[in-house]
Amino acid sequence: MKTCIYTKTEFAHADGEHILQNFLGARWVSHDISCNEAQSIFGETIDSALEEGLRQFRVLLGTRGGRGGDGPTIKNVEDTKGNKYHILPGGSVVIAEPVVSISELESGTHAVQTKLAGMKQFDWAIAKLRSQFPDASWDVEEIKGKLTPQTEYLNDRIRLRAGIGGRDYFRGLLKVAFNLLGVNAADIALQPCFDPLRNYILNGVGVHGSHIRWLATADELAVEKLGYFDHFVAIYSNGKNVDGVVQFFGSISHIVRLTNNYDGQYFCYGYQVNPLRDTDPAENRKPGFDAGQLPRFDEGCEGPGPDVWPIYQTLFSRFMKNYYDFATEKEMSRIVDSVLAPHEGGVLSEEIIGELVEKVSKFMASRVRQK
Repeated sequence: MKTCIYTKTEFAHADGEHILQNFLGARWVSHDISCNEAQSIFGETIDSALEEGLRQFRVLLGTRGGRGGDGPTIKNVEDTKGNKYHILPGGSVVIAEPVVSISELESGTHAVQTKLAGMKQFDWAIAKLRSQFPDASWDVEEIKGKLTPQTEYLNDRIRLRAGIGGRDYFRGLLKVAFNLLGVNAADIALQPCFDPLRNYILNGVGVHGSHIRWLATADELAVEKLGYFDHFVAIYSNGKNVDGVVQFFGSISHIVRLTNNYDGQYFCYGYQVNPLRDTDPAENRKPGFDAGQLPRFDEGCEGPGPDVWPIYQTLFSRFMKNYYDFATEKEMSRIVDSVLAPHEGGVLSEEIIGELVEKVSKFMASRVRQK
């Protein structure tokens, strides 16, 4: 029989509990630390809250869950002009509803330009036009004949808002740290000194400020990297305290305290995952790090406020810079492949080079406008 580190009940069999939640692309699973009843509670509450808070980071990168499959789509995001878009996994943008631009000419007539995500939005666009010009007549077939298929880069800024924080979000984050302790040393995790944490993660009872601190510095963690967007979890004993840090997507971190009443032997455990899984290894279950170089719990901030927001704005900016570099490299590679692949093995003519230069220039110009 096994003992659940959350309920302290015995069980013979259980589904696999991901040490780091599956939606984050982690593959380390244990069948020994958590009973199915606890897992069911987590899946419907705190795991969902953590996924919701980190969704925008995941969608921009297009990271897959541990079982594969595309991530979610962020719907109806507005740009600075109020136009709405869907952001697909990987950061591609499609028009959520027809964009209709109308300008009045000197002759008193109007010029109309419409952008659609596809023909499924055509009737929607016509309805928009008719609502603005109820007395005008429209030759629908003629309009269809003037439609031109094309793909272009988004030139306006879109408004994304991260949703990190909140009781259930932090409970899900703390579960990551406690899972790591349980999978490495279940006998320690079952000690009574962790009962307040257990109750908080499982039932939401307690004060999350006893277990969570916001960073007081924007310095990068002193940890070797697998990739740009690593998840990193560390827990270690520190006198009577068991402290640690949890980082998502290479930037978004919080300091954790699992207990302040530990009197056992020293330990130090870590776990690192590259969610893009484009490095070898993509996971490290025993990463090297110096616990003394990690942010200290007692030096962290108890809650968000004027001292905290500038720090996390810097962390968000760091993520976006890494994403910008990553997306630029990815798109440049796609452009080169799309131009050269049909001519593989052939001579690079002036026409081919010209096409490549034109597409690269167009892409880079769009990047300059976005800045």
